[in-house]
Amino acid sequence: MSRICVLVVCLVFSAGLYSQEQKSTRETKQEASQRKKEEREAKMEKQFRQTDSLLKARRFVLEAHFLKPGSGDRIPVSSTLNFISVDSVTAMLQIGSFQRVGVNGAGGITEPGKISRWNLEKDDKRKNFYLTMTIRGDYNTYDVSMNIDYAGNSDATLTGIRMGSLMFEGNVVSEEETVIFRGQKH
Repeated sequence: MSRICVLVVCLVFSAGLYSQEQKSTRETKQEASQRKKEEREAKMEKQFRQTDSLLKARRFVLEAHFLKPGSGDRIPVSSTLNFISVDSVTAMLQIGSFQRVGVNGAGGITEPGKISRWNLEKDDKRKNFYLTMTIRGDYNTYDVSMNIDYAGNSDATLTGIRMGSLMFEGNVVSEEETVIFRGQKH
């Protein structure tokens, strides 16, 4: 009888220790989850500040990974040939292809111009930007509307082209980080 009592007391005692261990493991998981969330938010804030400084300095390049003409097709392209470059009061639009030689020597067009209108809106809550600018080139005037997230991912719509609009999908990077090939002005 005493053996059974001792056995029951041991089982109850060990069950109590096991439940305490589960509680501490659960708290540890919550702490780890909270720590990861804080690290993610800190990284997002750092990227947001970097993108903000690029846009405010007006020295960046939108390297397009995809072009989307008015027909709606999403076409993968080379970011070294397809870009919108901004340098203070000037900008350059380029569309190119490795498959053919165009007017600019890069399979398309290169249009430098002056920025005549610039409007940058910053949304601190959503951590994104909205930029509109007008570029006056030698042969045409282009309106560019860009939605940019905290990490520099961007969609830019280019209008003013005779046939309608063209969308660039890509990343905003600094001039130092970019590897673009500037074609000849036509």
